[in-house]
Order: sequence, then C-alpha cells, then structure tokens
Amino acid sequence: MPQSYLKKIRPLLLGFVLCASSQAQLSAAETASERVTLQVIDVYADVHAGPGRGYPVFYAVEQGEAIEIIAKRPGWYEIRLQNGRTGWVTAKQISRTVQATGEPADLPEVSFGNYLKNSFLLGLSSGVFTSGELKNSDHWTFSLGYRPISWAALDAEYGKLYGEDVRGDYYGINLIVEPFSQWRLSPYLLVGAGEMDVDSQPKLVPLEIQKSDFNNMAFGLNYYLGRNFLMRAEYRTLTVSTDNKDADLATWKIGFNTFF
Repeated sequence: MPQSYLKKIRPLLLGFVLCASSQAQLSAAETASERVTLQVIDVYADVHAGPGRGYPVFYAVEQGEAIEIIAKRPGWYEIRLQNGRTGWVTAKQISRTVQATGEPADLPEVSFGNYLKNSFLLGLSSGVFTSGELKNSDHWTFSLGYRPISWAALDAEYGKLYGEDVRGDYYGINLIVEPFSQWRLSPYLLVGAGEMDVDSQPKLVPLEIQKSDFNNMAFGLNYYLGRNFLMRAEYRTLTVSTDNKDADLATWKIGFNTFF
C-alpha cells in the first residue's frame, strides 16, 4: 500500500480508535451510574451462588451491610458484596433494603407494600366529625396494626372525642386493603366495626348516640415518607346503632404511622 495513502488515512484511523475508546468509557460510566447501592435492614440476607434456591448459599449479608445491584433475573438480583464477591439474592430480600436516603429500594418487583410485609404499624391521628349528631367534635385515634401481606393489613384502634357539649371514647377493628401498594402515594379502602360510648355535657341534653355499636367504611391515602414512616389522610363514614334508628356520621382525619 503506498505510503502516501497511509499518511492520508492515519488521522482517520486514529480518530476512529479514540472515538471508540471514548464511547466504551462513556458506556462503562453510564453502567456504573445506573448501579444501585443498598443497605440491608433485616438480620441477614442469604447470598446464593446463582439465581435459584437450588444454588448453594455461600454468604449471609448482615444487617447494616451495603450491597450493590449489578444485574436482574425474574425474582432474583445479582449483587456485589463489600468484599468484592458477587452472588444472587431473592427479590423478597431486596425488598427489605433501603437506599442511602433511607427510602425503600426502588427497583422492579420491589414495592413499598413488599417493604411493609410482615411489619407491625403504630399510628396516631386526629380529625373532626363533619356531619351527624357529633358534628364539629374533634377526635384523636391511636392504632396498632399488622400487615401479613403486601396489600392488606389489620388494625385495632382506640380514640377519644370531645366537643363543646359531648365527651366520649371509641374502639374498633378494621381491615385495610391497599391495591396499589407499590406506589409511594397509595390509595386504600377500610372496613370495620366497633363501639363508642358518648356522654352529653350537661347530661340534661340527651343524645341518640350513647353506648352504641357502629360499622364504618373509609377511603384514604398513604404517603411513604421514608424508611419507617408514612403519612395517612382519610375520610370515613360511620353507621351507628341507636334505640330509635341508625345514625350516620362522617369524619376526616390525618396522621402518621411508623412500622417495625
């Protein structure tokens, strides 16, 4: 090949090599930036040699240890350990990890509902009755619940109500269904039953609602704030049994839940 021809194409070849090298470095940088580093919050997480339970467990990630996500298979994630070794953990175990911000892992097959699964929830809220015989009475509620699956929970609640002319307390048990638990802002439906005991002040003013059973239904929104907290807003209707006829009440409330 003539030397003059080589001199002409040499700059082009050099430019091509430099461009290819730059693209390779850029791709590597983009891949590294897309990798996610998480922290395990359970006591331990088993690391398998491959993406399946048939592969042996060769390491247990301890609570607080950081892992890096490097690949994904259906139901499994490949991770890099702090010692540089790689292995596979289940999506269920990844759901029990948090980001550097303290928020649950934001990955496919991992949702806020999965993060809350098998957790106890402790809540405190307050609100006001907007209709019925207890209209304009304020109330606060303390609740304790358990979430056996990602999209549903059970809770027991106790509360007190107080207004200008009334005082009372109430307690109940509720089922909460959260069909879109993978969303940060997630709607839920609630149904339940309970009992309330209300006195009028002064007692010369009689109330239809005194010591009465009730059924309730509610629509609400959960907003996940971070690792162990969510904010809840709710509108609830109650049907209260009385001596004469059922009484209808409505209330709204807002509060916080912590889970553990």
